[in-house]
Parts: sequence; C-alpha cells; structure tokens
Amino acid sequence: MSAARANEAGVGAMPGAILLGVTAGVATITLNRPDKLNAFAGDMRERMVEALDRVANDRNVRVLVLTGAGKGFCSGGDVQHMVDLKGRHAEFDALAPLLEAGRAIVTRLAALEIPVIAAVNGVAAGAGCNLALACDVRLASSEARFGETFVKIGLHPDWGGSYH
Repeated sequence: MSAARANEAGVGAMPGAILLGVTAGVATITLNRPDKLNAFAGDMRERMVEALDRVANDRNVRVLVLTGAGKGFCSGGDVQHMVDLKGRHAEFDALAPLLEAGRAIVTRLAALEIPVIAAVNGVAAGAGCNLALACDVRLASSEARFGETFVKIGLHPDWGGSYH
C-alpha cells in the first residue's frame, strides 16, 4: 500500500512498527505493534519489504529471525481496515495492494540465501500464520497458537498459505 493509500485508509505511516537489528551476523526483524498483536496495517508491509531487502544486501548477515513484540507473533492483517473496505463497498483494486505487498514479503523470504527462523511467541493467525510458514524454521513458545483463520472472514489464504 502506498503512503497515499495508507493515509486514505486512515492508518498512515507507521515508522516504528518494523524494527531491524543486526548483531554478530544475526538479523532480527521485530513486528512492533503489540497493542494489536502485531497486525499489519498502514505501511508496515512496505517497511517489511524494505527490511528484508536490507537483510538480503548485507553480506555479514548469516541468519534472519522474525518475531513479534509483546504477546503475539502476528495476527495477520488489520481486520478493522478490511471491515472499512467492506463498509465502503470497495472493489478488489482497494485490496490488491495489500495482497501484492504480502506476495512481495513471502517472495523475498524465499529468495534469501540464509536461513530464516520464525520465533513465534504467541498468536500467529491468518497472514501471520502464513508469514511463519514462509520461514525455513518455526520455533514456537508454549504460548504459540497458529490459525488459518481466513474462512472466518470469507477469504482464501494469502501470503502463500496454501503453498507452504
């Protein structure tokens, strides 16, 4: 979703929502929206793509760890945004940028030449579950819960969920 489209949706730019750190060859990307169980909203998808591109271009990185801040890994897409789209009777074109950004994320994960570990510390639902599935290894805490919850809102799995 472009910044303009994010602002149209009322969610805007989210500069601290994707954190990237590199220490001793280990890159860590943290989804940092714990109040919403790290649901993707605003420009988080684009920021995730940028972080993955930075990891791919850093030859000192030997492994990538994806995790979520707080008590959740990722609850998927921000459902309120989808409800808003439905309420506006939005056409597919309004949803297409979200799906394209998700495709860009899982495609970049697959293209990385280093192992990718999902450190799942809580709920991983919908696109969040598929984000974890797109990683090479999933490490789950005793609090982890996985859910392909698309059918509950009348959608088919995205983010490669039916592939992984």
